[in-house]
Amino acid sequence: MLILEQYGVRLVRIQEKDIELIRYWRNQSDIANHMEYRTHITEDAQKKWFQTINNKYNYYFIIEFENKQVGLINVKNYDPSKGFGEGGIFIWDKEYIHSFAAVFASLCLLNFMLVKLNICKVSRIRILRDNERAIHYNKMLGYKLVPDQEEVQNQLYELHIDDYLICGAKLNKAAAILSEKGSELKYSGNICAENIKEINDLLI
Repeated sequence: MLILEQYGVRLVRIQEKDIELIRYWRNQSDIANHMEYRTHITEDAQKKWFQTINNKYNYYFIIEFENKQVGLINVKNYDPSKGFGEGGIFIWDKEYIHSFAAVFASLCLLNFMLVKLNICKVSRIRILRDNERAIHYNKMLGYKLVPDQEEVQNQLYELHIDDYLICGAKLNKAAAILSEKGSELKYSGNICAENIKEINDLLI
């Protein structure tokens, strides 16, 4: 178990008991249509997926906001020499799509992974090039389109730590003002084999 908290959001690392909830929402057309993989996900496929990501190289969290489970955020494919492969987020509760939940969750995870852990210098995400809302949102965080990705359907963006320290400083300052739950980054959980050493060291 790993829990991150900041700005009134709780990011709770997923367990096997959560995967049917995630599968239900991931299969909804309004979410699947913004994903590269749009095939209906079966119960068996979901179990196999969880087996591949339940390790120290992948971190998937349910986003809790205002005492509701509203979405999912992740960083995956950690490589000690390169940092994390890619991140992703989606809000499934329609009441919170236009709320601060996504921004607060993104800041919380980036503050933990990029700043607190300080084990990688770049965050990467992929966005379908017609998803204008997601593109605008991530550019606000400091993500930039990687060269030669202009004509790619599922485009790769990168956020370098120097850009995040600039863009993130402004957003963290605004989040601290807007949030009623405090701006301190908190983390808790159990030391386990499913965490990289750097995270276990923080939990001692």
